[in-house]
Formats: sequence, structure tokens, C-alpha cells
Amino acid sequence: MELAKHLFRQKNQDRIRLPKGFASGFSLHIERIDDGSAKPTLVAMMLAGQLFSDLPAEITESKDLINCVIATEAGQQFPAAFPKDFYSYFNRIGRSLEEGEFIEWLPDSATNKTVLTPTKRKRLVLAHRETYEAEVNVVGLVEELNTKQKTGVLRALEKEPVTFVFDDPFFSDLKDALGIRAQYVRVLGVGVFDVNDRLSSITEIDQLERLPHYLLTSSIDKLAILADGWLEGVGVAPKPEALNWLTNEVSTSFPLSLEYPSVAPSEEGNVIFEWIRPHARIELEVNFADQKLELYSTNLKANDFVEKVFEFNQWQEAFGQVEGLLLL
Repeated sequence: MELAKHLFRQKNQDRIRLPKGFASGFSLHIERIDDGSAKPTLVAMMLAGQLFSDLPAEITESKDLINCVIATEAGQQFPAAFPKDFYSYFNRIGRSLEEGEFIEWLPDSATNKTVLTPTKRKRLVLAHRETYEAEVNVVGLVEELNTKQKTGVLRALEKEPVTFVFDDPFFSDLKDALGIRAQYVRVLGVGVFDVNDRLSSITEIDQLERLPHYLLTSSIDKLAILADGWLEGVGVAPKPEALNWLTNEVSTSFPLSLEYPSVAPSEEGNVIFEWIRPHARIELEVNFADQKLELYSTNLKANDFVEKVFEFNQWQEAFGQVEGLLLL
């Protein structure tokens, strides 16, 4: 509609105001949402209340001009009649599109090029600016909070600092995670990216999730991709429900003072936590079948070997034993 108003003013530069009722009777509505997707794969927009022929010509012209802009392929010139300032409107459309998804405008045909993909949307937004907005899902550490300005800095997993703004409902979780190395957070919202797809800031937080001991629990989660036979044709894969249980236990029981171990599967379908020193090796095997925590430690310097078994409700005792052995 704003483009239609612009086109009218371009044609009638001697007029200050639009004609009375210029946009009356004009609206858009969703005609259908195709089956088979949690998100609309095709949203058809129809004019309601009037026929195209009854509307001001500029409304139809604006629709056709927008279609021409979207249909422009890489390397082609954008339509000269489309105002440069209006490319920013594409920042509001399709922010949640992922690779393989698209929005298609009518008419629906084999030759119709009016299809908005994530790549095309990015090119349109960046046509006359240096950043674009898109949905963001980022994990990081909360390094700074400014309670007056409601801003902060998140250190992402890629070690890049990302500024963000937040609303009051998220303050408590952000404050609890501030400056704690083991307390990562996952932020879902709207981010600003540059031409190289680098996330520079988060302008809107929709969801915030605290992720205690994320570096360790994510290593456990990676074992879920294993299938039986993962070890040269043998080897039982850990069961997904067992891994979920383990990540929950570790996220609540792992001590802040203990360094993170490496994580590996065992041939029997268990999970092994391992701490290695030049003179020592400590393993804590989570035996799902027997519901035991089995500790094995070898220290060449002290000429010491330890073998001990803990119950599943003795995480603190097991981790405490590991901390003591690491000091030897």
C-alpha cells in the first residue's frame, strides 16, 4: 500500500493529499495454508471487497512492480521504478525462512519467478544497505548486562561478541547466567547480520533457555548419532533415552570446580568420562544396564590404581573422588 501511495504521488506531484478513500475496501487475507507442514508452505493473498478493476491503478501497479523486483535474478538490474528506500520492507518479510523454504506469490505457474527464498530475500535487503535481519538461534555466555539500557553482550560459541537487547521477563535468567563459565544460554529471536552473514547484534529476544554445563552436555548429545555397529561393525549405540537422562543428571550434578572431561562411548553402549594427565588417567564409566558409576584410575607417578563403584544417586561422591585423584 505504501508503494501504491508513492506511485500516485509520483504521477500527481501537484497534489499534497491522496484522494479520499484511496485505499478503502482494500485488504489482504490468507486464502489457504497447504497441508504437510508446521509452517505455511504457500500463503495465497487475495484482494477482498473489490475487484482489481475497481481499485486505483497504482495498487495493481505496485503489486506488479513488487513481483518484478522479487523475480529479478542475481546479476540483473532491479526495476528503476522501485524506490531505493522501499527495499528495507523486505527485512520484515520471510525472516523465519530456512534453506529449502520459500514464499510464492500468485500467479502459481511453472514459469512464475515471483518466489522469495532466503538467498533472494538477503539480496533484496542488502541492495541498498549493509545489514539484514533474520531469525537467530545462538548459544553463548552472558558477559555483560546493562540494567538501565536493557542491553548486554553475549560471547557466542564462535568466540564472537554479540550485543543484545532484552525485555524484563528475561532479566532474571540473564542475571543468573552473568559471568558464570558453566552457565550458557540459548537465545532465539531476531538478529542483525552483515553481508558476510556475521551476526552482529540481537534486536529482539523471543525465547531464552539456560544451558548449564553446555560444553559437556552437548558432547554427550553428539553420541546420539551413533548406530549399532559403530565400532568397525561391532559396538552398541547408547540409547537416546539414556543420553537424555545423563545430560539432565550432569547439568545439575557436575561441580563448577571440576574441569570438563572428554566424552566417549563404550563398546557396551555406555558413556565414559575421561580425564588425562601426563602421568595419570581417570575414567568414570556410566553403566546404564547396571545403573552404576564405575571409576578407574591409574597414576604412574604415585604408582597407584583405584577402582571404585558408585550408585546412580552418588554423582557428588563420584565427582569428588575424581577431583581428589586429579590432585595427586
